[in-house]
Amino acid sequence: MKDNTMLKHINMPVIVKAMCGATIGFLVGMYVSNTFFGGAIHWPIYLCVTIGGGLGIWLFRR
Repeated sequence: MKDNTMLKHINMPVIVKAMCGATIGFLVGMYVSNTFFGGAIHWPIYLCVTIGGGLGIWLFRR
């Protein structure tokens, strides 16, 4: 039986990891800003993008 080892051979550059995390952070920030603040302030979006970028690098590590 052949196991699925395709993911072990994919090397994502750091910028791709950061962009994946930042995209998820942007979506979460948009949700928080629109739900709790009515879309009037933007600092939750910037905060979530920054945290998401860092988490993306950390979560997609080897």
